[in-house]
Amino acid sequence: MKWLRWLIMLSMGLMLVSTGIAQEGSVLWQDSFDDDDPPALKNVGWMYYGPADGLTGAVVEQQDGALYLKQGSFQVIGAVVAGTNGVPQIELEDDGDPTEATENAIKANNYSSPNQVFTYQVNFKKITQSFFVNATRMTIDSDSLDSDPTESPAYILFVSPLQQQVGLAKIGEVQYALLDPTGYTYLKEMATFAFELDVYYWIKLYLNEGDFKVKIWEGPPDLEPEEWLIEAVDPEPRINGQFTYFGLLNPDPNGTDEILIDNVTMRAAGETAVDSRESMPMDFALRQNYPNPFNPTTNIEFQLQHPGTVSLDVFNVEGQLVRSLVQESLPAGHYTRVWDGLDEHGNAAASGIYTYQLRVGNTIDTKKMVLIR
Repeated sequence: MKWLRWLIMLSMGLMLVSTGIAQEGSVLWQDSFDDDDPPALKNVGWMYYGPADGLTGAVVEQQDGALYLKQGSFQVIGAVVAGTNGVPQIELEDDGDPTEATENAIKANNYSSPNQVFTYQVNFKKITQSFFVNATRMTIDSDSLDSDPTESPAYILFVSPLQQQVGLAKIGEVQYALLDPTGYTYLKEMATFAFELDVYYWIKLYLNEGDFKVKIWEGPPDLEPEEWLIEAVDPEPRINGQFTYFGLLNPDPNGTDEILIDNVTMRAAGETAVDSRESMPMDFALRQNYPNPFNPTTNIEFQLQHPGTVSLDVFNVEGQLVRSLVQESLPAGHYTRVWDGLDEHGNAAASGIYTYQLRVGNTIDTKKMVLIR
């Protein structure tokens, strides 16, 4: 049933091209939280703070087809924080430590992009005095295999539902970082939006180089407004970091406010259908496959500036050839090849991380993809 959901969501994305939800680039990862996985470690592996991080009483889990977040206490602030870089699955050993495969997948850190169009739904289920933050372009802490919200620089969407305020901000590597809104530097004056509690709102957050935008609306995806609520520019942008976090912060350390997150989709910004398929390529390029993770098929796009002899091959983590998708001379242009998840003998490849390599003459480019059965 999980893959039926993925197919349905993919079909919906194709149908929504004219609405703006799916006009941007390829899907990097997405989650609708309706699989049988309360800890939210499969499909997209979510990481969240708990007692080991000094946060007690917080709850992050899938409930009734959404990601439920309830505040705990950092002793000086009420908070709940959860995030991901889109890694397909977090697997744990019996002792609770991540498996080697999970560590490698997180460190690969290629499921998200600093240039992104991030859409999701949020429901402010219970808010007493909390504010909501969506932070992205957060950098990895290799020691903990995630991004530390108390240290990492980030670009932040700030929402105060009760004050009806929305802002776009950034933080550097400062103490408490995401948890301290007094350290935020806003890119533009705040906008107003009339929120109601226990109502789902769509949020669309756009980051491309130094351009930042946000829009918010209620109702189905096709009611997306044409106008952005805020458009801002950072003249000296930081364009790295691929982790994205949600947080609900409360000045009351004993606060127990709640939110729901649903229908999350991360897309690559600055990559439209016209850009990637119709215009003449200006250079040699291999694009990230989509969907990714995938089952059973995925699309691989590449472009050639000049004609040449092309090979496009899929390898397993041991470097063994799994499938050759292209072995021929091609003229300049854009191309798409589909890998159906089968090896050279027609057998289904196992779940795992694979690389695909494009070779044109002496030029080689390689990217990673994830197959989940």
